[in-house]
Amino acid sequence: MSRLRFVLPICLLALLSACDRPFQDVGAADVEVVSPDVNVATDTDRITLDLRVTSVRDVVRVESGGISFAPTGSDDIWRADVDLSPGLNRFLVESTVDDGPMSIDTVDVLRVSWSVDSRTAERPLLFSTGGHSMTRLSDGTLVLIGGSTLPGSGGTFDAWTLAEGGTKFAPARDQTVAPRVGHTATLLPDDRILLLGGGQFGNIESVTDLVEIAEIFDPRTGTSRQIPVDGEPIRRMYHTAILREIGGSLFVVVLGGRGDTRYGTSPTLGIRQDMRTFELRNDSLIALSPAIGPFIRHVAGHTQTALSLDGSGQTGEYLVTGLDFEEVDAKGISLLMDFNAPAGIELEEWPPMRIPRIRHASVTIEPGVVAHFGGRRVEEDALPASGEIHVAAAGKSFLFPPGLQTALTPAYGLTATRTRDGRIALVGGFDAEGTSLAVVDFVSLDLN
Repeated sequence: MSRLRFVLPICLLALLSACDRPFQDVGAADVEVVSPDVNVATDTDRITLDLRVTSVRDVVRVESGGISFAPTGSDDIWRADVDLSPGLNRFLVESTVDDGPMSIDTVDVLRVSWSVDSRTAERPLLFSTGGHSMTRLSDGTLVLIGGSTLPGSGGTFDAWTLAEGGTKFAPARDQTVAPRVGHTATLLPDDRILLLGGGQFGNIESVTDLVEIAEIFDPRTGTSRQIPVDGEPIRRMYHTAILREIGGSLFVVVLGGRGDTRYGTSPTLGIRQDMRTFELRNDSLIALSPAIGPFIRHVAGHTQTALSLDGSGQTGEYLVTGLDFEEVDAKGISLLMDFNAPAGIELEEWPPMRIPRIRHASVTIEPGVVAHFGGRRVEEDALPASGEIHVAAAGKSFLFPPGLQTALTPAYGLTATRTRDGRIALVGGFDAEGTSLAVVDFVSLDLN
């Protein structure tokens, strides 16, 4: 059920300039969506919208944008068939009661067109993996690095590439410097890839199991080399990393993760709540934050996704989604992080995902719209029943249409990467039993 009420009593409209205190008529109508479930996106162009409209007075009219709802004669239900445009449809429902106020309620419906082109049966990926990274180069090539065959097993040294339009992932010439799982891979302006953090195993037992080596992989030569870090090493996995370009300089910002929460003589493994910034200069990382950076939230296995399709490092707004592990019972969290705010980095709380999860994959499908795929629920140690589409204009997310979810393979530890033609490449992951997958699916989501 969806409910968002904004009441405009007739007397308040007439006396607005003279009234100093808010006034709400108790006879104002209350509107609830009965069907369909508008928290679920639809792939149809027309729906029958049933509203329950209740008031202590008689409701005499319900309409929205020239569409009149008709009473059904039972349970205060008013009904209308409404046409949907692609994307977000916002209906302002006006309800009028006899000799009383008019209420305005907002009902949001998301229409999305989708298709899934599964290549898994053709075996473009000759092995199964999860906890890996995937990066798209400027020429459309996809680069897969690291990962493991079981959720808790050792990370690999391997790097693989799939050329745009290609049919098989091919191994790189050399291996990476360190084995990694749960790391980040950040694309640099020259198409090289910066690898940070991760663990030697999927389930680490101590800080010493973390990978402190920072390295740059060059897809052109298929080689990787370690780079120096000026400052305390990066000790975290299942974190996020973003690239920012300011005044011609490059900065890497890492957030959260599972790692060393204390440093010093008594390293402690836990969920990190901090954010560290490094300048990348002459293939060296220079720490601009201390070992424990400014506190944000206790997050790990989260995603940090640009709300813009601009991949140049100029993006300012990011959506952080996942779980906050500060309390014993982890809670769903969504944060808007604005790096370009006048007063510095600003954080704004947004509604969490409808099914809170970790180790999901998120990708921007158009400005202000982010799709979340897969993941794992912590409280039930189960996989979510559906992916979600976050729409910034609505300030919330919508579950996938049922047909789309059925066409996908439930997984966590997967990657979702936007290709140059706008499709989303879903690769790998683990199923509910912890078996790694060799899935390669290309998903199209269209809101236009």
